[in-house]
Amino acid sequence: MFFKRKKKFYLGGVAQRKSGIIKYKNPLKIKKGIFKFKVFRIINLVLIIGILGVLYFFVFSNFYHITNIEVYGNSIISTDDLLDISNDYLAQKKLLVLKNKNIFIFSKQDLTSKISEVVLLNSLEINKILPNTIRITINEREAVLKWYTNNHEYLVDENGVVIKRFYKLVTPKIFQLNNKIQQVENKTDEFIKIYNANNESINLGNKVLSSEDVKFIFKLTDKFSKINHLNFKDMTVPANYPQYIEVNMTDDWKIYFNLVDSFEAQFNRLDVLVNDKIKKENLRYLEYIDLRLGESIFYK
Repeated sequence: MFFKRKKKFYLGGVAQRKSGIIKYKNPLKIKKGIFKFKVFRIINLVLIIGILGVLYFFVFSNFYHITNIEVYGNSIISTDDLLDISNDYLAQKKLLVLKNKNIFIFSKQDLTSKISEVVLLNSLEINKILPNTIRITINEREAVLKWYTNNHEYLVDENGVVIKRFYKLVTPKIFQLNNKIQQVENKTDEFIKIYNANNESINLGNKVLSSEDVKFIFKLTDKFSKINHLNFKDMTVPANYPQYIEVNMTDDWKIYFNLVDSFEAQFNRLDVLVNDKIKKENLRYLEYIDLRLGESIFYK
């Protein structure tokens, strides 16, 4: 008698014995066709190409390169200075391949730091305007003097603090103001010029005069502006925080003032000397008048 062995069924498939090994086959499983496998590969490839294309367009193409810089609010720092600083930063790269001139790579914080190395400001705001423009808006500290030392030129505020450094410009033509923007006239040529005879090196933020020294200098310039026979061109000090100041007259003679003595007392003595002894018409023959030693006045 022959008995027919029944197939054993298990949940999820049929058990099959082959070479002593039981294998399970899921009847619900559908074989993937070669065509569908290739479709998914093509879709992934298209996505990768699309992502790389978008990345190139926004990061590496010229479409988003900064080609225009707008400047607002400047007076003591020239527009050319700001363009020069900006151009120097935009010409650099990050990670060897990422260009700062790309508007998405461009860092407002980095450019702010660069500008702050050249001028001290009350505030500085930088905005990006897609696709190719950055806008620089500044609020400046007030400058009152020009300071010359060590073959460099600086601006000094009313407290005697250095707030601006000048340097040679190398701005390319590409970074020019938009024609619609009105450029503020630079008035730094109107400032009093003071030369440091010792040519001491200074940095931005250094104090070279006291606020009282600055007030004394302004009293001098105001007084000279009202006297026709006393015309000066610039001033010289022996060092930072000087004890006296040398006023260089247009006729190539000098007047020495003591910065720690009373301005009114010194000028009164000068007025008496010029009117009673030297006479106005003889001033051009002078070499100097020295008012630094109190009541004693020396002249040559």
